[in-house]
Amino acid sequence: MKIKNRISSPLRRHSSTKVRAPRKLCSCAELRAQQQSRTGAPDGEGDFKIPEPLRVNQNELCVALERAALSGSKTGRAARSLMKVLQPHLLKEEDDLLQTLGLLVPLANGQLHSGMHEVTAKTEHLKARMFEIMREHVKIIEAARKLLHAARAEKKLSLAAFTERLMLRAWTDEVVFYPAAILIGEYLKLKNSVRT
Repeated sequence: MKIKNRISSPLRRHSSTKVRAPRKLCSCAELRAQQQSRTGAPDGEGDFKIPEPLRVNQNELCVALERAALSGSKTGRAARSLMKVLQPHLLKEEDDLLQTLGLLVPLANGQLHSGMHEVTAKTEHLKARMFEIMREHVKIIEAARKLLHAARAEKKLSLAAFTERLMLRAWTDEVVFYPAAILIGEYLKLKNSVRT
């Protein structure tokens, strides 16, 4: 994401104060592209595609957080701190969790094929990481609370509302999305054992 400095060059030449260039932030989309280029893995294929509403939600979270980080003052600093813990978590979540949830619709429609059984390794990995995930959520919520307090203090009400939605999303992950993904893996294991 490139940010243009809005101060024109004639003004900049005559200004006695130094103008700092805005700090470039690395968006979730950029981090995702870097990760894919390192691993060579495409962004979810076939049944393992992230459900579109969840993909849109992830992207909106990242964009809103990047805007907040560029807003300056305490909210900007708090948003940058939140980005440091949230972005890596979101990328792991896309692979471990959201792609697995892409199987919900096909499975609910009775579609089952052998390629789906590969997801059981992901869900086992997810179960093994649950303590680490919860620890990450604690850090995310802690950073989000700081952003919420800063946004309220600076009367940035839309940012405060966004932060509350982000905190709700973390809770939804814990009580809906993660259990649903693990249930998908257990269901596929059960179906596989019945077939053999």
